[in-house]
Amino acid sequence: MTEAEFREIGSRSPRPIPATWLRVGTLVTVFQIFGDCAATILAYLTSFLLWPHLTHWDLLATIQESIPPRNYWINGLVTLCILFPVFRATGLYEEHHSLLNIREYRNILRGWGMTMLLTVLAVTTIEQSFQSRGIFLMVWVLLLTYLFFFRFAAYRLGIRLRKAGWRDKKILIYGAGDSGKVLSAKLRRSPKSGVDVAGFLDDDPALHGRTLEGCEVLGSGAEMGRFLRETGATEVLIALPRAGRNTVTRIVETCQRNGVGYRVVPSLFDIALTQIDFTEVGGIPLLGVHIHKISPIAAFTKRSADILLTLTAGICLAPLGLVITAAIRLFDGKPVFFKQNRIGAGGCTFQIFKFRTMRRGSPSYAPTPQDESDPRVTTLGHWLRRTSLDEIPQLWNVLLGEMSLVGPRPEMPFIVHHYNQAQRQRLNIKPGITGLWQISPDRALAIHENMDYDLYYIRNQSLLLDLAILAKTVTAVLKGDGAF
Repeated sequence: MTEAEFREIGSRSPRPIPATWLRVGTLVTVFQIFGDCAATILAYLTSFLLWPHLTHWDLLATIQESIPPRNYWINGLVTLCILFPVFRATGLYEEHHSLLNIREYRNILRGWGMTMLLTVLAVTTIEQSFQSRGIFLMVWVLLLTYLFFFRFAAYRLGIRLRKAGWRDKKILIYGAGDSGKVLSAKLRRSPKSGVDVAGFLDDDPALHGRTLEGCEVLGSGAEMGRFLRETGATEVLIALPRAGRNTVTRIVETCQRNGVGYRVVPSLFDIALTQIDFTEVGGIPLLGVHIHKISPIAAFTKRSADILLTLTAGICLAPLGLVITAAIRLFDGKPVFFKQNRIGAGGCTFQIFKFRTMRRGSPSYAPTPQDESDPRVTTLGHWLRRTSLDEIPQLWNVLLGEMSLVGPRPEMPFIVHHYNQAQRQRLNIKPGITGLWQISPDRALAIHENMDYDLYYIRNQSLLLDLAILAKTVTAVLKGDGAF
């Protein structure tokens, strides 16, 4: 388990509710199952009700296909019989969580696609299940929409219950140093897995009794048994990345004697960039480090998707871009575009383009504005940054191959110059217009201070993940969650 995922296990609740007889995770899973069933029924029902009206439109007048109501029920039942085992196989009913729940959204796309293909194969073998192509397309677009809606509702339900105090289990964090505090801070901001941090353990007497990140340092590891009984904790997170092997072994043995689970934060931060490769030779288990590399086919697919989506977005946004250009010229004068050197893949320098949002004469290489009170930002610039429309010109950077639609944000040269070895791993792939960091609640912090998001993307990048991030980006833009 990597540090980025490991530190996102849960959150502390200020007011626990004694409802341990009903696990929130189980309740959410049940809600997901009913939601998937409701999504399927609503998709077919909505299609049944809307299709006759749509065929009266001039655009669809030539499509006079219609099917008996019985076929809707047959196809719906077939879809349900296929959807549940497929979703289970793709892990959509498991209680795992990723950064911003992005892996779950990716799995929904994968499960939806697999279900659609298997449904097509199944209904073609059933004599009385004919379904027109137009109706089929409508059903599956609606199904994807409803699936996302009910999944998001289940996700928010779990968070609300856990914020209200419902917890599936309590844990202790062994280590009140920097790693332990970062871990605790992440847990406080991520209540979705329902873990209640009952407190810290640390062998430094000077820390005993202090409150760090909302949690008390209860005492030393020598008293772990007593603190486990008093708090009811069932797991210990060992946040001592620099501790020696003997120390970690001693803590693990203590956990085993007390019958509680344990997990260990990796000792090397850059291990988060890799995956553990387990092999066996003659019955001897071997652990290795597998560095993630994108295959030529995946790289070609990503580049093709970038070009196709960029051209589509460019055509759709061209009228809006012309209006923004005219508005900047009218209210703020020249220049319309802001140009700045950034560092891309492999450490190569390129020139990034944006619509100008700051006043003329503002320093080109200065800290990015963090709020609307920054005097450097123009009146029109506030709106552009809030809606992220100032990023539209970067579509040209994508077409030139300097950037991708999804990836780590490109940094300014003077910041990259001070990167440590782990941070330089961001330069292994093309920078992007959007990414996990942009749709996260940590946008107010510096990019290089939130490596978790970039490392997670580098390790898990795929076309489906890109599509999930783009979908969440559109939602964030529509909500106005831009640069401010």
